[in-house]
Amino acid sequence: MSKASRSRRTALAVVAVACLVLAGCTQSPVKHDDRLTKAAGIARVTIVCSKDLWDEAKPDGKNISNGPENTVKATVSAISPGPRADRGLVEVSMTGTNLVAYLKELDANAHPSSWNGTPGNAAASRRVYDAIAPAIDRIKAATSPNDPEPEIVIDDTIHEKA
Repeated sequence: MSKASRSRRTALAVVAVACLVLAGCTQSPVKHDDRLTKAAGIARVTIVCSKDLWDEAKPDGKNISNGPENTVKATVSAISPGPRADRGLVEVSMTGTNLVAYLKELDANAHPSSWNGTPGNAAASRRVYDAIAPAIDRIKAATSPNDPEPEIVIDDTIHEKA
């Protein structure tokens, strides 16, 4: 085998390995890193969703590679009596830094590496990520200290506020 042929084969092998490595990476959505940065600056956010959806997509820390310091702390509370409570919705409140850790975990579950397989909660994680992402994108700076914290409603039967 000639030296040029060996070099060509080596180059092809390197390209093949690089493709395999890249195929195994999480396929994070566009602007994911920008969302993490923006979420870090939010004092507090409330996510309103069904209790079942929260139970399925709630953070367990298994897909956060940065260690236990990224454990998500959230307060889950029932909604006071009314139409939302009758629908089985709960309010999940967390700080922006906890939202960052939650988004990382949702991303890992919703957009997994092809080598790791698809987690059982991938669909629920995708639904929650896909609801949170555009809401974060729309958040504007508060105009006064009395502005309410952002609320993200995940219920396909409730029309979102404009």
